[in-house]
Amino acid sequence: MDKRKYLLDQLAEKTAGFKADSEKHKRLYRRLRYAVFLLTSLAALLAGLSIKFPEASSMINVVILFASAAIGVLTSIEGLRKPSELWIHERTTYYSLMDLKREVEFEVDHSTPPEVVEQYFFRMQDILGTSNEKWNRSIVGARQAQNGQPPAPGGVQPSTPAGVPPALSGRP
Repeated sequence: MDKRKYLLDQLAEKTAGFKADSEKHKRLYRRLRYAVFLLTSLAALLAGLSIKFPEASSMINVVILFASAAIGVLTSIEGLRKPSELWIHERTTYYSLMDLKREVEFEVDHSTPPEVVEQYFFRMQDILGTSNEKWNRSIVGARQAQNGQPPAPGGVQPSTPAGVPPALSGRP
């Protein structure tokens, strides 16, 4: 097995996964925020219209009620899904993997001893493992605390972040 090729393939796969996941969470975060901004503005405008047109105020108040309820739902979804935290976390991991990939492409060639290639592989595993631990600690742990669930023994949660299958997270 060509360890250099395997390492580069793994780095390419992981960077692509983290890039895609971070872009997905960035889009979700921005869509939720823009929708909340729009609905908040709409509710304020409708409140003004309700004062201006008192004969239609009951109908306008119903629309304001629905807009306010939608704002609550959207902010709850954002609080549960935490797209901004995931976006930043995945982007940080993506950049760490890209730095390692660039270093491997610059330093490692076909004459590099396998031991050196293995050191780069272990660094990749360390980045993925650290990412997994941080994800478990900050994002999954925060969700469980919000839901009133105690953390799993040892602080390790059964789930893994997007882009990091359990077998590649640096853990057995």
